[in-house]
Amino acid sequence: MNIIDIFIINTKFILLYSPLIVLIFCYVIIGSISLFYSKKYVTRSNISELPFISLVIPTYNEEDIISSRLSSLLYLTYPIDKMEIIITDSSNDNTPLLIEEFMKVHKELSIKLIHDNVRRGLAVALNKAYEQCKGDIIVKIDSDIVLEKDALLNIVSNFSNPSIGAVTGKMKIASDNSKEVSYRDIQDIIQRAEAYIDSIYMAHPFSAYRRALIRQYEPYHYGDETIQTIHIRRQGYKVCYDPSSIFYERVADSLKQKIRRAEGHIIILIENIDMLFNPKYGKFGLYVFPSNFFMIIISPLLLLVSLILIIIDLIVFRYAMILDIFIIIFILLIIAARNMFNSIWMFINLQYAQLRAILNFAMGRNQSKWEKVKRNA
Repeated sequence: MNIIDIFIINTKFILLYSPLIVLIFCYVIIGSISLFYSKKYVTRSNISELPFISLVIPTYNEEDIISSRLSSLLYLTYPIDKMEIIITDSSNDNTPLLIEEFMKVHKELSIKLIHDNVRRGLAVALNKAYEQCKGDIIVKIDSDIVLEKDALLNIVSNFSNPSIGAVTGKMKIASDNSKEVSYRDIQDIIQRAEAYIDSIYMAHPFSAYRRALIRQYEPYHYGDETIQTIHIRRQGYKVCYDPSSIFYERVADSLKQKIRRAEGHIIILIENIDMLFNPKYGKFGLYVFPSNFFMIIISPLLLLVSLILIIIDLIVFRYAMILDIFIIIFILLIIAARNMFNSIWMFINLQYAQLRAILNFAMGRNQSKWEKVKRNA
């Protein structure tokens, strides 16, 4: 075999595996940056005077949990005379009746119920709630999450820094789901790094915003917390992550929910694509936004192309047959023994959900109504 033959074979190999090489290279870079900067991130929450806040809770058919969730607010360390609670609801079960009963018993709390007999979607429901907020800070929490007693105080305290426009808390899994725990641990590292570098991209179901900075949602919007944080970063304010503002959520294993969430983020990324590598938005535009654009949109496409090329090579060309077989066996092993490879399985599972979401987006499919999610007990 002469030098030309070796060059041709190597060129074919590089072309065949170039999508996979790019995929691995980018994740090595993102992973290295995240690990390095996450260790440097330290939150500084200190406030001399607590502001009046508006706590917004959207509900839909939560009759099984709404009373206990509202009761849990009584044990928070944030003063009740410094908050109002606005509940927006479109349930067709006993949820609104249970809320009204709670309001009658706990008159010391300022609670307003906005009930709509017609489901118009989460975006519309939140628009109505935000219009009636009086607090300088709006804190949005989902009805199925539980806050640690100091979580509300901690998240609001971040606003003592006038450059901060929004804050999101740290999610912990309230169920025995080792795969989700592994994923959330990785997400915690990424968000610590993003907050240190500039601002986070993805916000959680427990987030707080300066009321003067929030925007109205379009009816098709999904991923409301991140929509607000992107909008606030556009205005020059930082969006931080506070690991001391802890909340618990029972996360669904539903593939449908993962796909729907990914659809929301794809729309957010496409709508704000002008931020991609845009120095106007500092390191958020140069690194944070592009890295999330890669992980949510580019990565699943590269993975799909890589698998297609590997299968074609195995069947037709056989330039790297041994490597092809190894990769396919490795993927099948991960799927078969998913409980032993939590992080890798979650990566594959999310990539599949995001790929489905990309296809749905390309075909013009979209769901604006929010549904009750079935969660593990």
